[in-house]
Amino acid sequence: MELDYKKLADAIYYRKSTRSYSDKVCELLENKGDLVVAFGLEALLPDIKVSVRVLESHEVKNKKAKYCIGFYSEDKPLALENIGFIGQQLDLLLQSEGIATCWWGMKKPKKEFKCVDGLDCFITMMAGKAKVDEKRAWPDDFKRKDTWSIVLGDYRDLLQEETRIEDSRFLEVVRVAPSAVNRQPWLVKKVEGKYNFYLKNSKNPLDIIIGDMRNIDLGIAIAHFFVQAKAEGFNTEFGFGGTDSDKHKFVVGVSVWK
Repeated sequence: MELDYKKLADAIYYRKSTRSYSDKVCELLENKGDLVVAFGLEALLPDIKVSVRVLESHEVKNKKAKYCIGFYSEDKPLALENIGFIGQQLDLLLQSEGIATCWWGMKKPKKEFKCVDGLDCFITMMAGKAKVDEKRAWPDDFKRKDTWSIVLGDYRDLLQEETRIEDSRFLEVVRVAPSAVNRQPWLVKKVEGKYNFYLKNSKNPLDIIIGDMRNIDLGIAIAHFFVQAKAEGFNTEFGFGGTDSDKHKFVVGVSVWK
C-alpha cells in the first residue's frame, strides 16, 4: 500500500483522540500482519527492527476498543522516537479512513505477549469505529501551546523571508501534534536550512512521571513535519549528528528540498 501523504496531512487538522468505541468491524485492521509492511509506513531509523500488529482480545487486558495495536521494537537509542514517528503515520492513516484512534500510553499486552520475536512492546494504540464522530473543528478545537513556545531561539530567525510560508505550515503541524497530557515536549530550531528537533529539558514532576512517553511524543511531532513536507512535494533527509542546545537534547535534523 502506498501512502497518500496529502490525505494524511489533511487528517492532521481534524484528528482527535477517541476513548469511546463501538464494536463495528474495520476491514482495514483485519488480518493485516505487520502494519508497517501492510501500509508502507516510513521509519525514522530503518535499522531498528520494529513490528506493529493488531493484538487479539486474549492478548490485552480490559480492552476498551474493538482493536488494540501493539508497537514492538528493539531496545536501541531513539527506538521510542522511531515508534512515535511510525505510529503517528498509522494514526493519521486510520483517521483519514474514518477509523478512530487513541495512543494508549499506560496499557500494555498481557505479560506473555509483551515480547514478540525478540521485540518488546513499548506502547499500544486503541482503534475502531467511534460511537460518536469526534473530529476536531479547525482551529478552535486545538488546545496547544502557541507557536513561539515550541521554537528554540529567535522566532524571526526561523521564519526566513524566502521560506516564510512553508516554515509557518511546518511549525503549525508540529504545534498541533498530540502528546501525553498535552505536554508538547519538543523544540524546533532552523539552522542553515535544516530543522533541528530537540527534546525539551524539564524538571516538572508531571514530565518525570510521563518519562519515556516524551520521547514517543517527539517522534509524533517529527512525523507531522515529515507528512506535511511529503504532502507538499518536498524531499526529506534525517541527520542525527547534531549537538545539544541550552540543555535541550538534540534528536534529529530534517533537511527538506525540492
